[in-house]
Amino acid sequence: MNFTEHTKVREEKFGSVVFDTLTEKIFITDPLGGEILHLIKQGKDLPEIVEVMTAGYDGDKQVIEKDIIEFAETLKTNQIVSA
Repeated sequence: MNFTEHTKVREEKFGSVVFDTLTEKIFITDPLGGEILHLIKQGKDLPEIVEVMTAGYDGDKQVIEKDIIEFAETLKTNQIVSA
């Protein structure tokens, strides 16, 4: 997964700010969303992101995986990332 060429990401204390320069839309994430964006920036693919996040947090692995996949789909739908 990679950011599209028109996406800018800035990490903040509260999470991340994502700016789509093509549509001029701004998206704000919480710290967990910011962590996922940071992993995308590192070049991780979806299975690697799921692995890192499920290893780092307590909770039902299936629920965490589902949430990450939904977040990734939202990023794709809004053309923030490409597969």
